[in-house]
Amino acid sequence: KNIADQVSVLSTDKMIGAPELKRFLPDRDFNRLPILAANSGGSNGHEFANERDLLYKLFFDMKKDVTELKRMFLEMLQNPEMAVNNKAFMNELKELKAEEMLPHNLQPVLPAKQPVMFHHHNDAIDHHEEVEESLNIMDKEKELILKALKKHKGKRKDAALDLGISERTLYRKLKEYDIRE
Repeated sequence: KNIADQVSVLSTDKMIGAPELKRFLPDRDFNRLPILAANSGGSNGHEFANERDLLYKLFFDMKKDVTELKRMFLEMLQNPEMAVNNKAFMNELKELKAEEMLPHNLQPVLPAKQPVMFHHHNDAIDHHEEVEESLNIMDKEKELILKALKKHKGKRKDAALDLGISERTLYRKLKEYDIRE
């Protein structure tokens, strides 16, 4: 079930308190949460009859934020100067780079053969990397099979389970790609 389905079956009689609301929210950064009140008719004009109404409103607002975030990220990829001028983005990028997570996280997002470039005037980051990745499904399948076999030290049964295919299919693929342990 998705979150909307789970919210739709909540009781309409239940009162909403901070502990109930926290169960549905991320553990960090509550700065952007809307001010919501249940059965209050408060000064902000929001009135929610029950927990379900409140959560639908909250998730709808979060959906807008995610859409905005995706749009901003794509704009930054298309216009690197925008990223350079965004101090918050550059600070977070420095933290990611310090943890050596940047290439791993950005690689699947970028189209093949597109350079990854971020410039910063304080020479904290000057990273140029050409990302060339095969988009051939057969190459990816062969790569995944090899990784699974390596992970399971050549045990085909465990590798097949990890890949979500039958042992027979794995044997056929090994023969097809001429893979010898």
